[in-house]
Amino acid sequence: MPDLIVKLGFEEFPVAYTCKGANRSPPIRVEGILPNIKSLAVLATTSPEEGPSRVAWVVWNLPAVPLIPEGFQAGEVVESPLHAVQGTNDFGSTGYRGPCPEAGKTEAYLFRVYALDLDLGLAPGATWEEMVRGMEGSMNQTGEAIAFATG
Repeated sequence: MPDLIVKLGFEEFPVAYTCKGANRSPPIRVEGILPNIKSLAVLATTSPEEGPSRVAWVVWNLPAVPLIPEGFQAGEVVESPLHAVQGTNDFGSTGYRGPCPEAGKTEAYLFRVYALDLDLGLAPGATWEEMVRGMEGSMNQTGEAIAFATG
């Protein structure tokens, strides 16, 4: 099964996608989606210099499109810029939470995209663990991209 090609379009986070800016979810390009794919899911995790990684964004039931647009608002079910269901991140909110490294520190964000042959029947606000369990047996392709933010 061919992997997805996932591209963010930047290696260093523009301020708009961080806590110092608008805290907007970034656009994500997805190439190589197979014809049987019904939906996409995204799991974004932090990789700080010290400490465990944390989940920054959990979103599923995105349409199988080559560009996930920027600017998903907080909330469990969103209709703009695309219909999607969002889960609870490790920062206690529902939706995207951009990088927020301390001064002099660097945070890496890993965006992992999953291509599924169904829509997930998860409750809005579910955790990343619940999303991963729900994808078992339906995950056809995955791909990932990474970007860095410096405080």
